Amino acid sequence: MAAALVVLLPAAAWRFALAGSFATWRECRRLEKRLEQVAPTASDSDMSVRNGVTTSDLILSGTLLDTVRRYAAPGLRITGYFPVTTSQQDGIEIRTAQLMLTGSFHELLQSVQALEEHLPECRLRSLQWQTVVQHRTRKPQLVLTLYIQQLTLKSDIQ
Repeated sequence: MAAALVVLLPAAAWRFALAGSFATWRECRRLEKRLEQVAPTASDSDMSVRNGVTTSDLILSGTLLDTVRRYAAPGLRITGYFPVTTSQQDGIEIRTAQLMLTGSFHELLQSVQALEEHLPECRLRSLQWQTVVQHRTRKPQLVLTLYIQQLTLKSDIQ
């Protein structure tokens, strides 16, 4: 009976408690080695660009507006643009643009899709749909407010 306990107890502990953890650890080590082989060597600036931080400014420079005009649907109007630097920390700035567009629902939706496809450096963080009554014509119009953010490396020139 004691011999059975000496053999079965460690086997049961291995099978039910340790085998899964050991297999996971071994798989993690294998993937780490594979990642080291596959990952290219890159400088810190290259890694930051891959992580979403860019050196070019699209929001404060107005390049974002040019991109919107280029890819927007024909009947779309830009009614407001408010760029601002939201946060600065550790050499990185978060720049946010509030962009207000008017037009038909279809045109606005096409423009949002085009902006998501053609602005990889920026992220659409929030969309707000509103209907506003025009003062002159008393007709309702659809207004889309986009909040777009970009991470940029802080420039030394102020």
